[in-house]
Amino acid sequence: MKNKLRRLMTSLLPVAGNRHGECNHCGQCCRLPYPCPFLRYDGEGLSSCSIYRFRPPSCRKYPRTAAENLTPATCSYYFVPLEELITADENL
Repeated sequence: MKNKLRRLMTSLLPVAGNRHGECNHCGQCCRLPYPCPFLRYDGEGLSSCSIYRFRPPSCRKYPRTAAENLTPATCSYYFVPLEELITADENL
């Protein structure tokens, strides 16, 4: 319960600017720390949310930062190190 509350509170903060990628519908984030009752799977094993348009901020923004990514092995979101972003900006 403590982790859910922390996720809710941090979901009010903006998503890190160095986050890239998009959801691959693995459903692992929807199982943290227990399966969400709105999680559904299709015939191909891809997950979806039955309340997608009304989902809470903690779901919309997961993972908000690299430190909050609890499912890095399956999640298709990734975080570019800030040093690389600074170097790329300097080369423009």
